Amino acid sequence: MNILFIFSRHSGDPHDSTLTKDISDEFARQGANVYVMTMLEERYGQETSLSLENGYHVLRVKTGNYFNTKTKREKVLTILTLPSKFVAAAKKNLSNIKFDLILAHTPFVSSNKIITPLKKFFGCPAHLILWDIFPQNAWDIGIIRNRMIFSFFKRAEIKMLLAYDQIWCMSDGNVKYVREHYPELVTVKIERLYNSAKIIPLQKINRTQLRAKFGYTDSDVVAIFGGNMGVPQRLENIFALAKLAQDEHLLAKFLFVGSGTQTDVLRESVKQLNLKSIQFVEQLPRDEYQDIVLASDIALVSLDQRFTVPNFPSKTTDYCKSGLPILASLDDCSASDYGDFLVNIARCGRFAHAGDAQALFKEFLSLYQNSALRCKLGANGRKFY
Repeated sequence: MNILFIFSRHSGDPHDSTLTKDISDEFARQGANVYVMTMLEERYGQETSLSLENGYHVLRVKTGNYFNTKTKREKVLTILTLPSKFVAAAKKNLSNIKFDLILAHTPFVSSNKIITPLKKFFGCPAHLILWDIFPQNAWDIGIIRNRMIFSFFKRAEIKMLLAYDQIWCMSDGNVKYVREHYPELVTVKIERLYNSAKIIPLQKINRTQLRAKFGYTDSDVVAIFGGNMGVPQRLENIFALAKLAQDEHLLAKFLFVGSGTQTDVLRESVKQLNLKSIQFVEQLPRDEYQDIVLASDIALVSLDQRFTVPNFPSKTTDYCKSGLPILASLDDCSASDYGDFLVNIARCGRFAHAGDAQALFKEFLSLYQNSALRCKLGANGRKFY
């Protein structure tokens, strides 16, 4: 089987583990002839190249900068010019390959301006892993406020989805939402596909030593949040939880690992609220991040209460594979889907409705006071993973 994966990022380190890289690695391990096409941002000063990496072919296409750009204009320009660059690079470097399948993921590398011409050129079907329901998610939280702009992106979204033969959603709630809200997709198969990652044994760590690096003791109950810190995460709801825990003089610590558009605002908010139990850490190498997750007690998920689309946070995979119980602050839509997953399907966590600090604190206390419950939920998550 010849399969072309289209990823926004793809690490050259064979030991790295990401949601996308684990998929291509596994297809290659099972004997597929794998090709990955991914971005090569101009900041690296390199030209488009096709090379053999980790046992399969990787086509790195020179594009503009997208990640951690200084201006929105630069990111938008990259998105607008990327389709033509990807299509041209694929036709030039992969024209001798008879592909059986193209697989892409949202957001922008899934554009129909990439998929439609490549499906025609290679004569094969294409599948989509749907991680973002855009632009509705951006409209919900005010990132898009202009109705004309929203309509423009909505039309582009429909064209994009119609380019695929199969759409894979992360949860049953996602499947239901897409089927109900996109009547145009009558010819497209829509099914659930949980996020996945390579199953590996839990690493042995020196818990005491790792905690000491961040100023924590073995007596502290450490709650960790890892990933993007932007408007969608509404981390102010976690700050309200931390304030209640601090007022009750609990031995609770809150560690935020990562960065995002709201990082500076969040740091300032923590100072204003005098939340001494909260600590921020910039992006860590993946192995170091996984170690500190293993040394923590509770994993945190937070979503803005204004969302009307079901979200299934990708960080769930890392939390479950590490055997941590999950505590989530969720919008009403995700509560009925992701919340059901936590409590009734994987049985690996607890949740409260976003904005209800007292309810979230109550769920936090149930985990804080009961180490056996934490272990049970964490083990359930690991088993489900």
